[in-house]
Amino acid sequence: MIHLDPEQVSAARQGDRAALASLVRSLQRPVYGLAMRMLAHPADAEDATQEILIKIITHLGTVRDDRAAGGWALKTASRHLVGMRMRSRVEAMRMNFRDFADDLETGLAASDDDQTDSVITAIAIEEIKIGCTLAMLTCLNRSQRIAYVLGDIFEMSDSEAAEALEISAAAYRQRLSRARREVTSFVKTSCGVVSQSAACRCEKRLTAAQDSGRVTLGAPAFGLGAPATDISNLRRQIRALEEGRRAAALMRSNPSFPTNVGDLIMEVI
Repeated sequence: MIHLDPEQVSAARQGDRAALASLVRSLQRPVYGLAMRMLAHPADAEDATQEILIKIITHLGTVRDDRAAGGWALKTASRHLVGMRMRSRVEAMRMNFRDFADDLETGLAASDDDQTDSVITAIAIEEIKIGCTLAMLTCLNRSQRIAYVLGDIFEMSDSEAAEALEISAAAYRQRLSRARREVTSFVKTSCGVVSQSAACRCEKRLTAAQDSGRVTLGAPAFGLGAPATDISNLRRQIRALEEGRRAAALMRSNPSFPTNVGDLIMEVI
């Protein structure tokens, strides 16, 4: 998941500031992407990313093999995100899958077809889908959540993910299996993108999301441009997959999350 240029790592370790800046830029997107999926809130993910990048920069000199620096950075990020004492704002809601399912069915309203044709509204609907999938992950405990993120969203092998989490491959498979089972069961009954029979639809959540302040038309919280595909097309694509693959496909449909945390770090150092 994190790939670093060994020559760049070596130069950065020897004090080359330009190499260090380039290294930070290489790290910021994958670290922030992992933090977003673990914490489900942009500001909290930015704070965690900054803390992780500082840890990586501070301890870069301990890396013995420059070729293994990417894996070491992932271990550092994973350890930090699982072990954080503070809960993110979404984690603090302490949602479980049952309560979340009830929440999704509250305030559903028919969408205005003319309104949903606009780019601004399409972005808002995409944000609803992103926010929902991120919040869904927080219904898992952190150990299961990161196992699911590494395995089913970032598609790492069992051995790669187990190494990143510093556990055995057997223990990792067990965690992933439990997490996968819970997420799959939830989306089959509660997510209209995945299941025809589920009541919730992203577009039907628009009014409630605006009323609660979770979404503001024209001011995307995740820094999105126009969605690559609309929800209707995404729904068709995901439902065409085998049932067991639909939940992961839903999670992987989220775009990468832009951040300028790396630039802030370089200002600090």
